Amino acid sequence: MALTLLGISVIAFVLFRLVPGDPVLALLPPNATPNDISALRHALGLDQPIYAQYVIWLRNAFQGDFGRSIRFGTPAMELILSRLPITVTLITSSEIIALALGIFIGTTAVSRKGKITSKAASWFSFLGFAIPDFLWGIMFIVIFGAVLRILPVTGIIDLNLNLTTITGFPVLDALLTGNLPAFGSVLGHLALPSIALALPQVATIQRTISSSLLDVTGEDYILTDRAKGLPDRYIFYVRALKNALIPTVTLTGVQFAFVLGGSVLIELVFALPGIGNLAFIAVKWKDLPVIQGIVVV
Repeated sequence: MALTLLGISVIAFVLFRLVPGDPVLALLPPNATPNDISALRHALGLDQPIYAQYVIWLRNAFQGDFGRSIRFGTPAMELILSRLPITVTLITSSEIIALALGIFIGTTAVSRKGKITSKAASWFSFLGFAIPDFLWGIMFIVIFGAVLRILPVTGIIDLNLNLTTITGFPVLDALLTGNLPAFGSVLGHLALPSIALALPQVATIQRTISSSLLDVTGEDYILTDRAKGLPDRYIFYVRALKNALIPTVTLTGVQFAFVLGGSVLIELVFALPGIGNLAFIAVKWKDLPVIQGIVVV
């Protein structure tokens, strides 16, 4: 594990320093003199050989110091940790929605096999998989934000509301402080991005739960339950579904890490102040300490 993280840090460190662009020039005004450029480059430690920069960074990283953000001027890890709760909240809510929809559609497809509702459920899940999450986000903004105007499409909370930060997780902070208007506002702001991020996952979960249910319903204990005369709905939704959920829940846990990549575009589309949005800004400004910190985290 340690060697893997070390290897990833080396690759990321080298690659992002090979990317065209100079963070020093981005920070200085167009009329900056060569002396100004040299002074700032020295202050940021960018005038040293790349191997020396990495050794210094690695030594400081082991002490919990990932450097200061070139763009914001604050400690990189402090900046990352302040944005992390938004991303974790977004991914968690999207996983809950994807799991609920996937299980519902999967069970419907199996319990009503051959009927129009089964086919409609399957087509819905595959449609969600076929369209990328960011495109769902754009469509949601147009429909629910511009046309219907029933849900917010930017930010994490209404600008006219104040929320005391305790944990950094807006939903939890709103509950802990008893701020119900803020709680409702946060849920409203999370609704569209969470659904947009969840829809591409639904097809995978639906296929997994359907396949598991078909396997489980052929097991001996299910046949025994039927022989005992137990109700079909009880056998299917309690006995069979309970065991079929095991691989589905496991899959959802594995997907959590992969969804992090999709959250970058969703955060940009909905202007959410999470890790993905921060990563975009860091790459744009070639903010190397922040980029390196995000890769490691």
